[in-house]
Amino acid sequence: MRRFLFVNEIIKEIIAREWEMFQQVNSGTGVRASCQDDSPTFRAMRSGQFAAWDDAARMSYLVDLQNAQAAGRNLIAEKYIYMMSTTAPEEFAVLAADIPRPSDRTFDLAAEICTKLVAQTEELHRDYPKVSGAGRPLYAVSDVNGYTSVETYQFSELLTYSEGTLEKLLAHLNLLESEGISLAKNILQNSAQYYGYTSLEAAEAGQL
Repeated sequence: MRRFLFVNEIIKEIIAREWEMFQQVNSGTGVRASCQDDSPTFRAMRSGQFAAWDDAARMSYLVDLQNAQAAGRNLIAEKYIYMMSTTAPEEFAVLAADIPRPSDRTFDLAAEICTKLVAQTEELHRDYPKVSGAGRPLYAVSDVNGYTSVETYQFSELLTYSEGTLEKLLAHLNLLESEGISLAKNILQNSAQYYGYTSLEAAEAGQL
């Protein structure tokens, strides 16, 4: 019970810091995106993700957020800038000049993790098309302006993590894979449970 409370508090702090950053994201039009006012969905999706991570990756990412805020960086805004590399390359070239460039090691780790997670998500799209959001393009080759693939979204977020966080997350991912466990499926299950479903099968059927 004590460990659960500790993990829960860490997740709450991560989400609180991310939400604060998310509120400061500017689309460039001066108009807030509707998702910036949807705290319940944001918390469900992010809680599902971080509950599936191990302690080492969670704590490392929390430190990333703390360090970023101390340095005046907005990791959520940086993620959206990276997403524009395929959907709005000209605008990306301008905005990317104002954010730190990830190291080669960061790119390599992010690419390795992304490849594994996209492969796992492909299985989820096949097995649970409704609840996994299979309507969204899976691969970056399908990116168009205003519509981003799972691969691009995932890779863009990973690029905002520190090398230490990426190394810990990859170690966790590899351990799960060695045990036949899908991290992407664990994340989806957590999100479904957040909404009151007992399983992914129940969520797919829409049965609480």
